[in-house]
Amino acid sequence: MSVVIIGAGHAGVAAATALRKLDKDINITLISEEKNLPYHRPPLSKKTVYSEKPSCDLLLSEDYYIKNNIKLTRNSPIEDIDPENNCINLASKELIHYEQLIIATGVERCKLKMNGGELAKTLYSMEDAYSLSKSISTAKRITVIGGGFIGCEIASGSRKLGKEVTLLEAGPSILGRSVAPIFAQKVAKYHKSQGINILTNCKALSIDNKEVKTNLKIISTDLTIAGIGVTPNVRLATQANLDVDNGVVVNKYLQTNNENIFAIGDISNFPFNSETGRLRLESIQNANDQAKTVAKNVIAIRLNKQLLKYSPIPWFWSDQGDLKLQMVGIGNLNAKHHVLENQKKGTLTVLHFVNDQLVAVDTMNHGLNHICGRKLLSSNQRISIENINKFEGNLKSLVNHLH
Repeated sequence: MSVVIIGAGHAGVAAATALRKLDKDINITLISEEKNLPYHRPPLSKKTVYSEKPSCDLLLSEDYYIKNNIKLTRNSPIEDIDPENNCINLASKELIHYEQLIIATGVERCKLKMNGGELAKTLYSMEDAYSLSKSISTAKRITVIGGGFIGCEIASGSRKLGKEVTLLEAGPSILGRSVAPIFAQKVAKYHKSQGINILTNCKALSIDNKEVKTNLKIISTDLTIAGIGVTPNVRLATQANLDVDNGVVVNKYLQTNNENIFAIGDISNFPFNSETGRLRLESIQNANDQAKTVAKNVIAIRLNKQLLKYSPIPWFWSDQGDLKLQMVGIGNLNAKHHVLENQKKGTLTVLHFVNDQLVAVDTMNHGLNHICGRKLLSSNQRISIENINKFEGNLKSLVNHLH
């Protein structure tokens, strides 16, 4: 019996470890295109690139894979998947057969489509981090293109090093697609107070080694960094004739249209109670939880047992300077946003309500309210503004009452 996992990021490694815990004898092969041992990606933009000697935060030691009989194949690009013969064709021409396949190929960087776009540094891999850390250390003026989480993290981290930082956002607000508008405004106000120059409604038009031309002005810079987001890495899935639509389309059990092939992590587009009825998440929580679910389902198939549905309560976090941003649920920009009052200075909690039902909670420097938000959304009870007001915005008291 053999399971092959393509991709050794959080989802792939978590799936391998979960499978091994469930079955001591199952053959597990974990394939990575990278040379490094599998590592944590979030620290890359939160701390790694600001170090003079960046290093990997490994997911697991090399000994773990050996002792637990998980075959980790590194530096092994894959040519294609052959679903008819249940095998993987490596670029080295080696064939690896499987009974069940788990695709966890994650995402790839979006490219800047403009003159000089290739001059902008990016950050996704440890290799990127090594290169970018050297560039940041020698640069005085840094321009970051993209006001999402990664862009804001890089901008704030660079500013802490004393760099002159300009952050460009094409939309009307940083974090405009991720959090409540008032929450985004507070984050922007903080970054400006730290000396970051934020330009909104600002589109980069071209880049060279000394400046970035935008629709608003020309910005002198020593280093340009692109934090414009990522796109699902669906090349192998497409070649294997799997259904693809903003990622790899899976059912509630995380199976693709081929029942022996699963897709998890950033690449997985799964059924969810959202505006579109489906969701693709780029988060560690999603990667880990889907990995545990798919491991149980692989074993369930072999034992002819009922498969487990994936029904998450999504949560995310972002470290930006002295800000700890934590979000739970899927926020809605058209929701009614309710700011909790009488909160400790330097904190912020914003609740999202759709049809008078709590659907998401955004918190700034308030870990307790974040944990309470997770408990409220997982309670399977309708939480209304009336419930919140009854406890005068004390989420912990409301949680205790419900339990």
